[in-house]
Amino acid sequence: MIDQRALTIKLNHVILIEGFQKLSMSKLATAVDVSRATLYIYFKNKDEIVQAVVARHLQFITENPVPKQFETQNFLPIWLNSLLLMGSTTETFTTDLQHAYPELAHQLNMAYRDYFQQLRTYVVQGQQERVILPDYTPEFVIFQAEALLKTVLQQVRSHQLTLDQAERYIEDGLKFQLQGLLTDDARSQVDITTIEPFKTVIMAEFRATYALIP
Repeated sequence: MIDQRALTIKLNHVILIEGFQKLSMSKLATAVDVSRATLYIYFKNKDEIVQAVVARHLQFITENPVPKQFETQNFLPIWLNSLLLMGSTTETFTTDLQHAYPELAHQLNMAYRDYFQQLRTYVVQGQQERVILPDYTPEFVIFQAEALLKTVLQQVRSHQLTLDQAERYIEDGLKFQLQGLLTDDARSQVDITTIEPFKTVIMAEFRATYALIP
C-alpha cells in the first residue's frame, strides 16, 4: 500500500516544477509512477491534491516555528529550516495557485509572511546576543540568503547549472553565509558539524524536485 504522505511529497515535487493547471489526474498519476485508479483512491480530484500540497507547506511552518527567544545552540537548525522554506516554492506553483485557488494562495502567503517576520526578529536577537554580526540589517541578512538560493535554483531551471554544480553552490553558499554572518566568538561556540543532517534533508529535497526538470 502506498503511503499518502509519501505520495503527497512526490506530487509536491511535480507541481513545483510543472504547476498543476495543465496537468490532468492521469498526467499527475504518470508523473508519480502510480496508476490513475490508485491516485483516485487517495485524492478524489485535483482540488484535493492541491489542498494536500499546500497543507504540507503549512505543516512544515507549524512544526518548525521560529523560536520567540534566540539561543546560540539552536541557531543552525533554525537557519537551515529557513533556507529549506526559502526554496520550497516556485513561481510556477505560486502563479497557478493564485489563479486557481486565491484563498489558498492568500493563506500560504500569510503563513510565509508571518514566518519571515518572526525570522527577522530572531536575527535581531542574534545580533543583540553578538552571535550574528550587527554590521548588516536583518532584512539584508535574510535577503542575501534568499537571493543566493533562488539564483541557483533559477539557473538549474534554465540549464545553466547542473544538479551537481548547484548542490556544490548551495553547500559553499551556506558555508560562506555562516562565515560572513557569525561573530568570531560565535564561530568558536557554534558546532558547524551539526548542519550535516539538515544539509542532507535540504539536498534530498532539492534533488527530488529539480531532477524533474525536462
